[in-house]
Amino acid sequence: MEFIPGSEGWRPDIVLIGHIVKEMIYFPDRTMGPVLGSPVAYGAVAAGRLGERVGIVTTIGSDMPDELLQPFRDARVDMRGVLVKSGTWTTASELIYEESGEKEIRYPHKAPAIRFEDIPLPYHEAAIFYIATMDHDVPLETIRQLRTLNATLAIDLGGYGGAHSREHPNEAEQQNPTRLRELVSYIDIVRASVEDCAHLFGEDTLATEAGEEDTARRFVDWGAKVGLLTLGERGCVVATVDRIVRVPAQSGEVIDTTGAGDSFSTVFLAGYLRGGDVEWAARLGAAAVIQIIGQTGGAHAARMPTRKEVERKLC
Repeated sequence: MEFIPGSEGWRPDIVLIGHIVKEMIYFPDRTMGPVLGSPVAYGAVAAGRLGERVGIVTTIGSDMPDELLQPFRDARVDMRGVLVKSGTWTTASELIYEESGEKEIRYPHKAPAIRFEDIPLPYHEAAIFYIATMDHDVPLETIRQLRTLNATLAIDLGGYGGAHSREHPNEAEQQNPTRLRELVSYIDIVRASVEDCAHLFGEDTLATEAGEEDTARRFVDWGAKVGLLTLGERGCVVATVDRIVRVPAQSGEVIDTTGAGDSFSTVFLAGYLRGGDVEWAARLGAAAVIQIIGQTGGAHAARMPTRKEVERKLC
């Protein structure tokens, strides 16, 4: 029997928690937006297109245009956790790409933080909760309460001092990341990009391949089961207690890399959910990403590959 998202008896396999945004993207040669954006948006639509049962938990204001939510419907993402908070703003972001490839993100408005009580009760039975914030959208107390559920917890560190955050650790915090270490101690699967880790630990940490592997392993040493470091066009490094694997990115046309890491992470989680093998899950993510970055337009369903399309790229 096929369950319809939102219907009685339907339960998600993966729940993504964090702000969705009205996003403006400024490229050196063009401007795009507003479009639906954020790690939650890209990740949920990507996983929904794979055929996963997906729910999201986010807070928005009444200023959010309904048409920007259409990609969730197109990808069959359950939206019971989209909470409209009266008298508040939807998080708005401005993503600015420089000619050099560097990027800056700004937040003209921010929605309220997400609390444990915002999570619909049917979501409590999910297999994986993926905390994918823009800028500390999910407080540590919410994460502590999530840890009480019988679920795998995953997190993207971009919103906790990494590349998505407005503020980054100072040099003393980079040398002694006490707060970050506590955060990771509650998490099973930790994902960070090289840009995130440059902010979190300093540029020199990732100067060599050994440094990259040590960074991925650091998350495991802090209590995670899996440390996932994404390297952009060079693929990723995955660490577990007993192994380190490198998975290269697939080659292909690159038009727009916005959302690539976010989509990769959720496809990785979907693969991990189905089999538990981290190398296969990373290859699944790489096969999805090469198809996503060959298109543009924000987090929309037509940009995301189906499971059959991803599996063809694995062959």
